[in-house]
Amino acid sequence: MKAPELLGLAIEWLKTAYPDSIIVPEMSVADWGGALIDVAAITPDEVVGIEIKGEGDSPSRLDLQGLRYGRVARRMWLLVTPEGTLAERCEKKRPKGWGHLELHDGRVRPENRARKLGPLIKTKHGSRREMVPDLDTYEPDEARENSQQCAWAMCGTLWRDELHDLATRARLAPPSRMRVQDLTDLICSKMPVPDIHEAMMRQLWLRDWAARKQVIDLRQAEGSSGFANRKAPNRPIQGNLLSGV
Repeated sequence: MKAPELLGLAIEWLKTAYPDSIIVPEMSVADWGGALIDVAAITPDEVVGIEIKGEGDSPSRLDLQGLRYGRVARRMWLLVTPEGTLAERCEKKRPKGWGHLELHDGRVRPENRARKLGPLIKTKHGSRREMVPDLDTYEPDEARENSQQCAWAMCGTLWRDELHDLATRARLAPPSRMRVQDLTDLICSKMPVPDIHEAMMRQLWLRDWAARKQVIDLRQAEGSSGFANRKAPNRPIQGNLLSGV
Protein backbone atom coordinates (compact mmCIF):
# COMPACT_ATOMS: atom_id res chain seq x y z
CA MET A 1 0.00 0.00 0.00
CA LYS A 2 1.12 3.52 -0.72
CA ALA A 3 1.61 6.01 2.11
CA PRO A 4 -1.51 8.09 1.24
CA GLU A 5 -3.71 4.99 1.59
CA LEU A 6 -2.15 4.16 4.95
CA LEU A 7 -2.57 7.79 6.04
CA GLY A 8 -6.35 7.58 5.65
CA LEU A 9 -6.47 4.39 7.73
CA ALA A 10 -4.17 5.91 10.35
CA ILE A 11 -6.45 8.94 10.68
CA GLU A 12 -9.46 6.69 11.19
CA TRP A 13 -7.64 4.87 13.98
CA LEU A 14 -6.65 8.12 15.68
CA LYS A 15 -10.26 9.32 15.50
CA THR A 16 -11.31 6.20 17.40
CA ALA A 17 -8.35 6.03 19.78
CA TYR A 18 -8.39 9.74 20.66
CA PRO A 19 -12.00 10.84 20.11
CA ASP A 20 -11.48 14.19 21.86
CA SER A 21 -8.48 15.52 19.97
CA ILE A 22 -7.22 17.58 17.04
CA ILE A 23 -5.79 15.41 14.26
CA VAL A 24 -3.07 17.13 12.25
CA PRO A 25 -1.61 15.64 9.05
CA GLU A 26 2.05 16.56 8.48
CA MET A 27 2.43 18.23 11.85
CA SER A 28 5.46 20.50 12.02
CA VAL A 29 7.56 19.94 15.13
CA ALA A 30 10.88 21.43 16.15
CA ASP A 31 12.98 23.93 14.22
CA TRP A 32 9.89 25.70 12.87
CA GLY A 33 9.16 23.14 10.16
CA GLY A 34 12.41 21.18 10.22
CA ALA A 35 10.57 17.95 11.03
CA LEU A 36 7.13 16.71 10.02
CA ILE A 37 5.22 13.93 11.76
CA ASP A 38 3.06 12.19 9.14
CA VAL A 39 -0.06 12.55 11.30
CA ALA A 40 -0.53 13.46 14.96
CA ALA A 41 -3.31 13.67 17.52
CA ILE A 42 -3.17 16.65 19.86
CA THR A 43 -4.79 16.21 23.26
CA PRO A 44 -4.62 18.71 26.11
CA ASP A 45 -1.67 16.88 27.66
CA GLU A 46 0.33 15.21 24.87
CA VAL A 47 1.12 14.87 21.19
CA VAL A 48 0.69 11.35 19.79
CA GLY A 49 2.31 10.81 16.40
CA ILE A 50 2.31 8.17 13.67
CA GLU A 51 5.16 7.65 11.22
CA ILE A 52 3.97 5.95 8.02
CA LYS A 53 6.09 3.85 5.68
CA GLY A 54 4.38 2.87 2.46
CA GLU A 55 5.40 1.14 -0.73
CA GLY A 56 8.60 2.71 -2.05
CA ASP A 57 9.62 4.19 1.32
CA SER A 58 12.81 3.36 3.20
CA PRO A 59 13.55 2.75 6.89
CA SER A 60 16.85 4.62 6.61
CA ARG A 61 15.60 7.77 8.38
CA LEU A 62 13.90 6.05 11.32
CA ASP A 63 16.87 6.58 13.65
CA LEU A 64 16.84 10.33 13.01
CA GLN A 65 13.05 10.52 13.14
CA GLY A 66 13.01 8.71 16.47
CA LEU A 67 15.37 11.32 17.88
CA ARG A 68 13.61 14.38 16.47
CA TYR A 69 9.98 13.48 16.99
CA GLY A 70 10.53 12.37 20.58
CA ARG A 71 11.66 15.86 21.48
CA VAL A 72 8.05 17.00 21.16
CA ALA A 73 5.73 13.97 20.95
CA ARG A 74 5.21 11.90 24.09
CA ARG A 75 4.10 8.83 22.15
CA MET A 76 4.97 7.62 18.66
CA TRP A 77 3.62 4.78 16.53
CA LEU A 78 4.97 3.15 13.37
CA LEU A 79 2.63 1.96 10.60
CA VAL A 80 4.19 0.05 7.70
CA THR A 81 2.66 -1.49 4.61
CA PRO A 82 2.43 -5.28 5.04
CA GLU A 83 3.48 -6.00 1.46
CA GLY A 84 7.04 -7.00 0.68
CA THR A 85 9.97 -6.86 3.10
CA LEU A 86 9.59 -3.24 4.24
CA ALA A 87 7.82 -4.15 7.49
CA GLU A 88 10.63 -6.50 8.48
CA ARG A 89 13.31 -3.93 7.64
CA CYS A 90 11.47 -1.16 9.53
CA GLU A 91 10.98 -3.38 12.58
CA LYS A 92 14.75 -3.76 12.88
CA LYS A 93 15.14 0.03 12.97
CA ARG A 94 11.99 0.92 14.92
CA PRO A 95 13.00 3.54 17.55
CA LYS A 96 12.94 2.36 21.14
CA GLY A 97 9.59 2.95 22.81
CA TRP A 98 7.63 3.41 19.58
CA GLY A 99 4.48 1.32 19.33
CA HIS A 100 3.77 -0.78 16.25
CA LEU A 101 0.50 -0.53 14.31
CA GLU A 102 -0.73 -3.19 11.90
CA LEU A 103 -3.53 -3.74 9.40
CA HIS A 104 -6.26 -6.15 10.49
CA ASP A 105 -9.39 -6.75 8.41
CA GLY A 106 -8.77 -3.54 6.49
CA ARG A 107 -8.36 -1.40 9.60
CA VAL A 108 -5.44 -0.16 11.68
CA ARG A 109 -4.92 -1.42 15.20
CA PRO A 110 -1.98 -1.82 17.62
CA GLU A 111 0.02 -4.88 16.62
CA ASN A 112 -1.03 -8.13 18.26
CA ARG A 113 1.87 -9.18 20.50
CA ALA A 114 0.28 -12.46 21.62
CA ARG A 115 2.56 -15.46 21.04
CA LYS A 116 2.35 -19.20 21.62
CA LEU A 117 4.52 -22.27 21.07
CA GLY A 118 4.40 -23.42 17.47
CA PRO A 119 4.43 -26.93 16.09
CA LEU A 120 7.31 -29.28 16.66
CA ILE A 121 10.11 -28.79 14.13
CA LYS A 122 12.50 -31.64 13.45
CA THR A 123 16.16 -30.70 13.43
CA LYS A 124 19.42 -32.53 12.73
CA HIS A 125 19.92 -33.14 16.44
CA GLY A 126 16.30 -33.64 17.53
CA SER A 127 13.48 -31.13 17.50
CA ARG A 128 12.49 -27.67 18.70
CA ARG A 129 9.52 -25.35 19.06
CA GLU A 130 9.46 -21.68 18.13
CA MET A 131 7.18 -18.89 19.28
CA VAL A 132 4.55 -18.01 16.67
CA PRO A 133 1.69 -15.46 16.57
CA ASP A 134 -1.36 -16.46 18.59
CA LEU A 135 -4.28 -15.53 16.37
CA ASP A 136 -6.84 -16.57 18.96
CA THR A 137 -5.70 -13.95 21.48
CA TYR A 138 -5.30 -10.18 21.16
CA GLU A 139 -2.61 -8.46 23.21
CA PRO A 140 -2.21 -4.95 21.77
CA ASP A 141 1.18 -3.33 21.54
CA GLU A 142 1.70 -0.02 23.34
CA ALA A 143 3.64 3.14 22.63
CA ARG A 144 5.63 3.90 25.74
CA GLU A 145 5.46 7.39 27.19
CA ASN A 146 8.54 9.44 26.41
CA SER A 147 9.33 12.10 29.00
CA GLN A 148 12.56 13.33 27.36
CA GLN A 149 11.14 16.36 25.59
CA CYS A 150 13.49 19.15 24.51
CA ALA A 151 12.75 22.76 25.47
CA TRP A 152 14.17 24.16 22.22
CA ALA A 153 12.27 21.69 20.06
CA MET A 154 8.98 22.44 21.82
CA CYS A 155 9.49 26.17 21.33
CA GLY A 156 10.29 25.43 17.68
CA THR A 157 6.85 23.84 17.33
CA LEU A 158 5.07 27.10 18.20
CA TRP A 159 4.43 30.25 16.18
CA ARG A 160 5.89 33.60 17.24
CA ASP A 161 2.62 34.92 18.66
CA GLU A 162 2.21 31.70 20.62
CA LEU A 163 5.72 32.00 22.05
CA HIS A 164 5.00 35.57 23.08
CA ASP A 165 1.74 34.57 24.74
CA LEU A 166 3.49 31.68 26.49
CA ALA A 167 6.19 34.00 27.84
CA THR A 168 3.61 36.57 28.92
CA ARG A 169 1.55 33.97 30.78
CA ALA A 170 4.73 32.83 32.51
CA ARG A 171 5.29 36.44 33.62
CA LEU A 172 8.57 36.76 31.76
CA ALA A 173 7.62 40.24 30.48
CA PRO A 174 8.69 39.84 26.82
CA PRO A 175 8.80 43.03 24.70
CA SER A 176 5.98 43.18 22.15
CA ARG A 177 8.31 42.91 19.14
CA MET A 178 10.70 40.34 20.54
CA ARG A 179 12.14 38.02 17.89
CA VAL A 180 11.43 34.30 17.80
CA GLN A 181 15.02 33.40 18.67
CA ASP A 182 15.05 35.78 21.62
CA LEU A 183 11.67 34.54 22.83
CA THR A 184 12.98 30.98 22.69
CA ASP A 185 16.13 31.94 24.59
CA LEU A 186 14.05 33.67 27.25
CA ILE A 187 11.62 30.78 27.71
CA CYS A 188 14.30 28.07 27.75
CA SER A 189 16.42 29.96 30.27
CA LYS A 190 13.60 30.72 32.69
CA MET A 191 11.20 27.77 32.55
CA PRO A 192 11.72 24.06 33.39
CA VAL A 193 11.03 21.56 30.63
CA PRO A 194 7.81 20.14 32.18
CA ASP A 195 6.35 23.65 32.41
CA ILE A 196 7.29 24.37 28.80
CA HIS A 197 5.61 21.13 27.71
CA GLU A 198 2.40 22.02 29.54
CA ALA A 199 2.46 25.52 28.08
CA MET A 200 3.15 24.19 24.57
CA MET A 201 0.16 21.85 24.83
CA ARG A 202 -2.04 24.76 25.86
CA GLN A 203 -0.93 26.78 22.83
CA LEU A 204 -1.46 23.87 20.41
CA TRP A 205 -4.87 23.12 21.90
CA LEU A 206 -6.02 26.73 21.58
CA ARG A 207 -4.33 27.42 18.22
CA ASP A 208 -6.48 28.75 15.39
CA TRP A 209 -5.58 25.87 13.09
CA ALA A 210 -8.14 26.79 10.45
CA ALA A 211 -6.28 30.02 9.75
CA ARG A 212 -3.24 28.20 8.34
CA LYS A 213 -3.79 24.46 8.05
CA GLN A 214 -6.55 21.93 7.46
CA VAL A 215 -7.05 19.67 10.47
CA ILE A 216 -9.72 17.35 11.87
CA ASP A 217 -11.07 18.95 15.04
CA LEU A 218 -12.98 16.27 16.94
CA ARG A 219 -13.79 18.69 19.76
CA GLN A 220 -16.40 20.44 17.65
CA ALA A 221 -18.75 17.47 17.68
CA GLU A 222 -19.20 17.89 21.42
CA GLY A 223 -19.51 21.66 21.30
CA SER A 224 -16.83 21.98 23.95
CA SER A 225 -14.31 24.72 24.50
CA GLY A 226 -11.72 25.84 26.99
CA PHE A 227 -8.40 24.27 27.89
CA ALA A 228 -8.79 24.03 31.63
CA ASN A 229 -11.89 21.85 31.42
CA ARG A 230 -10.49 19.42 28.88
CA LYS A 231 -9.29 15.94 29.76
CA ALA A 232 -8.05 13.49 27.17
CA PRO A 233 -6.82 9.92 27.61
CA ASN A 234 -3.09 9.35 28.06
CA ARG A 235 -3.31 6.29 25.86
CA PRO A 236 -5.66 4.86 23.22
CA ILE A 237 -9.00 3.45 24.27
CA GLN A 238 -8.68 -0.32 24.47
CA GLY A 239 -11.34 -2.76 23.31
CA ASN A 240 -13.31 -3.85 20.28
CA LEU A 241 -13.26 -0.49 18.54
CA LEU A 242 -9.49 -0.64 18.31
CA SER A 243 -8.89 -4.29 17.69
CA GLY A 244 -11.68 -4.90 15.24
CA VAL A 245 -12.49 -8.15 17.02
